[in-house]
Amino acid sequence: MELAVICKQAEQVVRAAGAYILENRKIFSFDEVEKKGDRDFVTAIDKATERIITAGLKGLVPEAGFITEEATIEQGTGTLNWVIDPIDGTTNFIHNTPVTAVSVALMSGKEVLIGLVYEVTMDELFYTWKGAPSYMNGKEIHVSTCSDIRKALVATGFPYSREGRLPGILNSAGYFLEHAQDLRRFGSAATDLCYVASGRVEIYYEAYLKLWDVAAGLLIVENAGGTINVVYESDVYGGTAVLATNGLVRQQAMEGIFFRDAFR
Repeated sequence: MELAVICKQAEQVVRAAGAYILENRKIFSFDEVEKKGDRDFVTAIDKATERIITAGLKGLVPEAGFITEEATIEQGTGTLNWVIDPIDGTTNFIHNTPVTAVSVALMSGKEVLIGLVYEVTMDELFYTWKGAPSYMNGKEIHVSTCSDIRKALVATGFPYSREGRLPGILNSAGYFLEHAQDLRRFGSAATDLCYVASGRVEIYYEAYLKLWDVAAGLLIVENAGGTINVVYESDVYGGTAVLATNGLVRQQAMEGIFFRDAFR
C-alpha cells in the first residue's frame, strides 16, 4: 500500500467531515441528543458524520473493514480496519465549546499505519503514516524539549462512568497539580495526543478509553518523537489506558498516574 497517497486522500474525507460538523454546529438543537450511558451522549450529527467518513474511505483501501464508535456500518472482523471516532468531544460539541475532533486511523491488527486527527474548531489537521514525520496543516511537528516536570503542562480526561474510579483519578490530578506547571482537560483524547505531538503539552494520560479515541493520535505522537505506553481493553481498567509524553518527562509522569502498574 502507498500509505502516503492513502493518507493524502483520507485528508479530504476528514476535512469534509469537519466541514459538516462546523455547519451543523450552527443549527444544533439539544432535542437531537441521545444518551448512551452516564454522561455519554450521541447526536444525529455524530452518526451522519460517521456515514460521511465511511462512505469516503470505502474505496481507498477496498480490503479494509471498519471499527467505528457509532456502528453505523457493519463492523470489521479482519486484520485491516479503519478505526473512526466521528466526533471526539461530543460533550463540547453539544455545548458549542472547543475542542471537537474527527479521528481516523488505518490499523493492521494493533499496528497503526495511518493516523489523522482534525480539530475542527481551530482548523488544525494532524496526520502521519508509518515511517513518516508527523504534520499539522502541512508543517512538520515535534514534541517539546522540556525535561523538568515542574515546567510541564499536563492533559488528561475523565471517564463517563466515575463510580468507584474517583480515588485514583483524583490522586493523579493531585500529583500533577503539585508537581507539574498545570493540568488541563480539553475533552478530546485524540486532540490531547496531538497536543503532545506538537509540543503544546508534555504529558497526556487517561484510562477507560476506547480504541477509536486514541488510535490515530498514538502514531502521531510516536512519529513526532514522543513516547507511548498503552494497554488495550485492560480487564483492570475496563478500557484502553494511555500515557503519552515527550519522552524527557516520561519517568516523572509515571510516578503520578494511577494506572502505571498496567505498563509494567
